[in-house]
Amino acid sequence: MAKDSELKASAQQVNVLVVIDTDYVKAHYPPNTNQSSPQGIDHNSQFMICTGSRTPPVGQGTADLQFSANVGDFVSFTGTSIYANSDDAVIIYGINYWQGDKVFNGFESDLTTRAGAVMPNPASQPTGLPANQETITFASYDSRIAKGGLEYFYVYFALYSLDSSGEKQNLYGYFYWDPSVKVA
Repeated sequence: MAKDSELKASAQQVNVLVVIDTDYVKAHYPPNTNQSSPQGIDHNSQFMICTGSRTPPVGQGTADLQFSANVGDFVSFTGTSIYANSDDAVIIYGINYWQGDKVFNGFESDLTTRAGAVMPNPASQPTGLPANQETITFASYDSRIAKGGLEYFYVYFALYSLDSSGEKQNLYGYFYWDPSVKVA
């Protein structure tokens, strides 16, 4: 068996970065602080970027991303605001089956803390280099593909808005929308 064939059959990691235009969401949807009843939103404020898809993703950079995976592949969703969570912030807190084939196992939050993650050095302006190494925790929402099919699912996220002091992010609301995944 050729080495390339062996690798294609092995489990892969699929990463999906979700970027939310929080200004759009706040301009079009009122605050909603009920986590168990998030507000559905249109597809104009979400941008998803995928790596590791088995075939070229459809809708790359849109709210309607479709990616391909095989049974056994790992899938991770990471969320951020258009401000990289420094002004308004986004946390993905749920991914649930909606329609079609149920291809995902259950999702769970995964926190990874890196003791030497890099951040720009404020004392080294204008470049910020060399970078400072700091302890930073990164969050993702992870699952493994259980079976083949086409699943439509909801992605739930919490939106936090920067207050007027420019120092604190407060809950604005809970929202969701509905992308899909195709599994061979």
